[in-house]
Amino acid sequence: MPAWFLIAAIIVYVAILFFVAWQRDRQVSRVPTQPGPSPLTYSLALAVYCTSWTFFGAVGTAASSGWDYLPIYLGPIIVFSLMPGMIRRIGDIAKRENVTSIADFLSARYGKSSALGTTVALFAVAGSLPYIALQLKSLGMSFEALTVGTGTLGDQPTGETVLIIALAMGLFAILFGTRDADMTRANPGLMRVLAVEAIVKIVALIAICALSLFLLSPLPASEMSLETTPFEVGGISGRFVTITLLA
Repeated sequence: MPAWFLIAAIIVYVAILFFVAWQRDRQVSRVPTQPGPSPLTYSLALAVYCTSWTFFGAVGTAASSGWDYLPIYLGPIIVFSLMPGMIRRIGDIAKRENVTSIADFLSARYGKSSALGTTVALFAVAGSLPYIALQLKSLGMSFEALTVGTGTLGDQPTGETVLIIALAMGLFAILFGTRDADMTRANPGLMRVLAVEAIVKIVALIAICALSLFLLSPLPASEMSLETTPFEVGGISGRFVTITLLA
């Protein structure tokens, strides 16, 4: 598709997210005593864990390594399903200690140690930067895949596309994520946006699945045979358990 059309679609989508966040914040400002986000909103917002790389990483891992894709999602499912008390306790501590990050949390648990907080912050940044780069790369790859062959913006290097995307995401984060000095306050607008995005992700994944089945179903079995069989039936491996615990 033409690059201008894709850019216009992105602008419209981001504008809708801005409107959703603004409208929710406005509702809360008018009636401060109204209840917070519903359990459904919180549940949908957890899908922020499934980032843009999910479309590449999850499907790619499933195709090449079979069940190795599952532990990444099985870990959080186990925590939120079987350990609600632990989640509630973490939330209580975060509220009581005005915690805004994992560094603040661990520092508060060990005597407000600034040295420990600094060390954890450095490790967190070092661990998250490559992952953030992976997300931006996936967005750039998606943009160029959709605009390839148009002879327009889609032919530019991925780095320029990624830079534009990063600036747009940074602007949204500033306006609706970090505009308030008190980072412990509720952010209903951002929560609503995360929930809306979750619905978009679910619909997109279902649509891709349906399209894949529609395109593959007419093919004879011989053309769909794979060189390898990644989904082998067998016992749970040590790698599976380890990844689940890490997740």
